Amino acid sequence: MNTKRRNHAMILLFSVIALRATSLLFATTGLSYMGPLTMNGYRFPLAAIIMLFIFRKDMKKIDKSILMHGSIIGFFFLLTMSFEVIGLKMTNSSTTSFLENTAIIFVPLVDALLVKKAPKISVIISAIIALIGVGFLTLKGGHLGLSLGEFICILSALAYTCAVIATDRFSKRDDPFMLGIIQVAFIGLSSFTLAMIVEGPAFPTAPAAWGVLFFLAIVCTCFGFTLQPVAQSRLSASISGLFCAFNPLITAILGYIFLGERLGPTGIIGGLLILTSIVIPALAPMFSNHKEYH
Repeated sequence: MNTKRRNHAMILLFSVIALRATSLLFATTGLSYMGPLTMNGYRFPLAAIIMLFIFRKDMKKIDKSILMHGSIIGFFFLLTMSFEVIGLKMTNSSTTSFLENTAIIFVPLVDALLVKKAPKISVIISAIIALIGVGFLTLKGGHLGLSLGEFICILSALAYTCAVIATDRFSKRDDPFMLGIIQVAFIGLSSFTLAMIVEGPAFPTAPAAWGVLFFLAIVCTCFGFTLQPVAQSRLSASISGLFCAFNPLITAILGYIFLGERLGPTGIIGGLLILTSIVIPALAPMFSNHKEYH
């Protein structure tokens, strides 16, 4: 793959992560109006309806392989988002962000096990630096004691790891954009069913609640989920996993701009470490004949 296409894929993946990073702030607001599963039960069906309507003429491209693989990716993202919002209900957003993004470490390790090949040194170093950076950025000296909520956040990280790896494998075989639409449709149907079973029928009445739901559906889901397979189709799973470190960084920046939250010295150090971790694998090919990207 040429450098230009790889760079475009990295920019697209960064944009996807940036859009999804805003969801944690809006989801926190949404949880004051409805249960966590109910919020997902409306957010994802809304996004699926919008995407299926806009791209209804392209549905003929969907075959059995895309339907099956998109559903598998959707299943892992369903677990990711369900565990995330449940964990967010039980612990603070900083801890949720940190634990969910331990996927930075899990992705290259699981990917290496699947291909039976040790991850490259540059990727390992980057993952460790990114994880330390996320810790500086989110924990800020706080204590982490693995409560039930924190354990659920770790389950979210493991589910996201599976989602990243499944997306990596299938996006290189099938139409990545159609995969994205199918995964959102699967999450929509499943999350609505799950919400009705676990939390029971509930219809948000507050205008602010619907404002949150539409923002989550259109901005964070239609773009943030559908385009991830497109970006990952041009990158390796290990590199894609590193990009989830941008999630807490962008969340912290948005919190600083819109909520008046202070980053402080540890937050600044964390941000610089995360940026460094992304630069390392990008520069590694300059010093090695081994390719970091597919």
